[in-house]
Amino acid sequence: MRRYTLLIALALTVAIALAGCHPVIEQQAETISVYATFYPIYALTEAVMHDIPDAQLRLLAQPQDGCLRDYQLSDWDLSLLNAGADAVIMGGRGLESFESTLFQWGETGPAMSAVLYNLQLYNQDAGAPDGESESHLEGANPHLYMSLEGAARMVESIAAAMQTLDPRFSDLYVKNAQDTVGTLLALLARNRETLDAIRDRRVILMNEALIYIAEDYDLEVADWVDRESGEALYDDALDRCLDRLSEAEARVVLIEKQAPQAFVEAIEAAGFSVARIDVFSTHHEGEGFDVYMKRQEENALAICDAFASAQTGEDIH
Repeated sequence: MRRYTLLIALALTVAIALAGCHPVIEQQAETISVYATFYPIYALTEAVMHDIPDAQLRLLAQPQDGCLRDYQLSDWDLSLLNAGADAVIMGGRGLESFESTLFQWGETGPAMSAVLYNLQLYNQDAGAPDGESESHLEGANPHLYMSLEGAARMVESIAAAMQTLDPRFSDLYVKNAQDTVGTLLALLARNRETLDAIRDRRVILMNEALIYIAEDYDLEVADWVDRESGEALYDDALDRCLDRLSEAEARVVLIEKQAPQAFVEAIEAAGFSVARIDVFSTHHEGEGFDVYMKRQEENALAICDAFASAQTGEDIH
């Protein structure tokens, strides 16, 4: 099987592969092995590859408590890709710290597709962090999969990549993408109805990925505390954080689901209602698109419950 490095450029609903790229699959009898870097990419790719014959989808990264942007490829990861991958579907745009490593393989490695290129990201005009920055919490925010509308655009990009990588089933990739986009947007509409009764929509974000949730559901961001997924604050740092939250004029805090329990309890003890949101870093291979959809629905319900709890607390006082 011939392998070529591939970068897909996409203009939202118009999928155009860069000139000069060649398909991975050239004969009807061949089988394609595709790796997705992270779970949300895997889940969306699974929907696009539904019922595709002679195709295998694998998830590269194991469940992570920390931010996906901190994930480093292990020697085992590299050996898996080098030995068994025909193609790799990644996010790009800073989601994978190892993007350049994969593209350096060139024609000797799997075909590569970075599906976030040419999609609109939050804060993308701010530019990349400079060399002196100690944090990646600057510049374009690559966690677009947190938005159901953003996920729909990613599905279109993934389908465009798969059509180029595996033109044998181009029509089926298109159909799967259309069906999946419809499913994502229908859930977005239902979730918005779930949250429609919320009056005071102010929230505090405790994770960079959650800005897409806030935008999907028209929540007003009263403050945004930069911290890494799974990170706890202690002693003076915790006191400073709680003091900052108290000045934000919002009583609902959105935080990643894997946030340390003691940290969440400290926030709640200070009088805030916490919505624990699945940011899709702790899932494993086999938890596909259906699980992704279920967790997106649960995220909306968690926000609704947090606002209801905050309102009850206000009524008591």
